[in-house]
Amino acid sequence: MKIGFIKDVDGYRAPVHPESIDKYTADIHLEKGLFDYLNYSEPKNVKTISKLSELDIVACVENIGDKDVKNLKEGAVLIGIFDFDKIDEIKKLRPDIKVLSFFKLPRISRAQNLDALSSQANLLGYAAVLRAAKETSDVVPMMTTAAGNIQPSKVLILGVGVAGLQAIATAKRLGARVWAFDIRKEAKDQVESLGAKFVEASTEAQDSVYAQEVSDEENQKIQEALKKQVIESDIVLTFAQIPGKKAPVLIEKSTVNNMRENSVIVDLAAGTGGNCEGTEVNKVVEINGVKVVGETDILNTVKHAATKLYSENVRNLIELYLENSDDEIFVEMSS
Repeated sequence: MKIGFIKDVDGYRAPVHPESIDKYTADIHLEKGLFDYLNYSEPKNVKTISKLSELDIVACVENIGDKDVKNLKEGAVLIGIFDFDKIDEIKKLRPDIKVLSFFKLPRISRAQNLDALSSQANLLGYAAVLRAAKETSDVVPMMTTAAGNIQPSKVLILGVGVAGLQAIATAKRLGARVWAFDIRKEAKDQVESLGAKFVEASTEAQDSVYAQEVSDEENQKIQEALKKQVIESDIVLTFAQIPGKKAPVLIEKSTVNNMRENSVIVDLAAGTGGNCEGTEVNKVVEINGVKVVGETDILNTVKHAATKLYSENVRNLIELYLENSDDEIFVEMSS
């Protein structure tokens, strides 16, 4: 069994960490320059990929080029964090290969150590808070000096999945006052368990693992409920996304216009349309003195940690697949 690990298009993370390579019993092959962006030394005594068509299993992170897909071996297994659109693109190019996307990993207890979305989301939440702290011209914690006191920043977090919860924990550790909102029923207890305050909205809470799309009328109610909190916040972090759909707009431009100058919004849903009106992908724009940061590559700021965690998720997946490729987990992931 030959397993290959390849570079991402425009990515800085890798699907394998040097420390994980020795844990494999299969025949491992690496793309030349796989660790260039990570500044890791090339492992000794590990084969370099000569042809993708010789590999039984190929793993990447989330961006594989069409040329590489076309060059895969007939019936090969391709592993990555592919969204639904990317899965469709790959299957159109190569209907004969098996695509195992972490996006479709079933939410069951024995699949927890395979959950790449959660491991990466934890780091995303942490990195988002640090990015906001870098962009603000204020400080996050309370400062007491002989010249007077500086009050702690007010941080508002919209979308409280794994990333949002980690963002709450990180902001609290930095000394911020934290508020948070999510449309899911279970979110309130999770937010309050971390010491943050939950923002209530006059909409029916959803009893689901992932947020579901709401009507325009319901979304307007959410915008109104959040308006006061957004205006009063120094930092706003948005993580609200709906699988396979455009991200909901939670912050209108008129609300941004009423925020205090030098406030910061970091929009982590920028890649799917953004939670804030006026967000531009991978750009920092100013709206009436408020910085709006449209982020899609923030995990590259913690690329070493992200690679280490993702590498273990991939290894656990491959080990389970080699034991039983007909496991229900893989049936669902490749459906």
